[in-house]
Amino acid sequence: MGRKAINSPEYHVPIDGFAQIITSEPDTATLYVSGLTSRTADGTIVGIDDMAAQARQVLVNMTHVLEAAGAALDDVVQIRTYVTDITQWDVIEPVWREYWSEVWPASTLVQIDRLFDPRQMIEMEAIARVEHS
Repeated sequence: MGRKAINSPEYHVPIDGFAQIITSEPDTATLYVSGLTSRTADGTIVGIDDMAAQARQVLVNMTHVLEAAGAALDDVVQIRTYVTDITQWDVIEPVWREYWSEVWPASTLVQIDRLFDPRQMIEMEAIARVEHS
């Protein structure tokens, strides 16, 4: 299921890929993905002190979680990203571009004081839509 971006010419689009509104097709199921971090299945934290490595592992984890529900990253219509250092967006953005090219999910980036484990630097939660079987 694809995403379609809608951008008003009356509001600034800060970077390529950003969408003010994402629409999804009717007759779909909504999936609410809990916040995911860079932990592997055995609990190991990937990329301690490396924002890009942690961001990449979060998206790998999200891919696995979505696949378990019959979905994919391309089905994500909204994502919220929580980081401990918002100045590292320039490190995160290229990782996003590895996974999403032209149209990104509707997105929010928020800086927080810390995550549950202080070695973690990034957490993402998402909403995805998949066609009913």
